[in-house]
Amino acid sequence: MEMGGSTGCFRSRLPPLLTTKEISNLSLKSNLSVEDIQQWYSSFVHCYPHGYLSRNQFIIYYQQLKDESNVQLRPLIEKLFEVFDLNNDNKLDFHEFVLLNVLSSNGSMNEKMKLIFRLYEKEKEKLLSRDEIKDFLRNMFYIFDIPSSKFNLNQVINIVFKTNNINRDEKIYWKQFTEDILNDQALFKQLISLDYYHDYQFVQRSERF
Repeated sequence: MEMGGSTGCFRSRLPPLLTTKEISNLSLKSNLSVEDIQQWYSSFVHCYPHGYLSRNQFIIYYQQLKDESNVQLRPLIEKLFEVFDLNNDNKLDFHEFVLLNVLSSNGSMNEKMKLIFRLYEKEKEKLLSRDEIKDFLRNMFYIFDIPSSKFNLNQVINIVFKTNNINRDEKIYWKQFTEDILNDQALFKQLISLDYYHDYQFVQRSERF
């Protein structure tokens, strides 16, 4: 895990050490060893001595992580921040930071897709057009390294719109769109490159042993 550059990390008054209980709970949730968590925490407080990332610090961190400063991705990175800011304090503490990084790096395809589908869950009435959904998903697939062909993506979007009797120029509720895909395993698999899906599942299983 890389955190910040040489100019971003500095020492000052550091937050308290994690308790044994906090480490154990985070280890269970993240599947990281106690030693890994302690090492992550040491790096985290070195780079972020207040014990959290602000919204802007998180955006900078994620852009550095992806080696990407594309302004179009900034709103999507902000959405990630909001999803993982579990206590809605406009900060990302160590616990929230670890869970996001573990999911981004080691999460299964299902876990990553479900996270993407959650990004608008606070906006119950969010309406999106075909092109808006396509652009959003392609950008999120890039952020999470999820392969998908343009053809498959267009096909899935067309199927969902047709199933709900929505015309080409109309919009669909994001909640409806995601529920249709999550309730149809064939449609879900079609959303990503099929060959890669099987390879990815095999790698995920292999890495657990």
